[in-house]
Amino acid sequence: MARVVDVVARRLGISPERLEREAVEVWLRRRLALVEAEIAEILAKYNVRSAEELEEHIRKGKVAEHPAWEDLITLERLIEEKKKLSEALRL
Repeated sequence: MARVVDVVARRLGISPERLEREAVEVWLRRRLALVEAEIAEILAKYNVRSAEELEEHIRKGKVAEHPAWEDLITLERLIEEKKKLSEALRL
């Protein structure tokens, strides 16, 4: 059975390698945009510019601990994912 990539590449008249490379780049850029949007949403929710600033607001009692701690954990995970996606795009 032929791989989908091979069939599509043949129909488009491009190499499977080019199709795979461009598809991966599109996926990475799309995922990066989604991650950046989620990061922006959390930062805007607390009117802060960084994870560090959010943590400071939590510690000083400027925002309620719940759900801010959970949002901070999510934010830190998203920032790490953004870093990995950005690195992958540079390959």
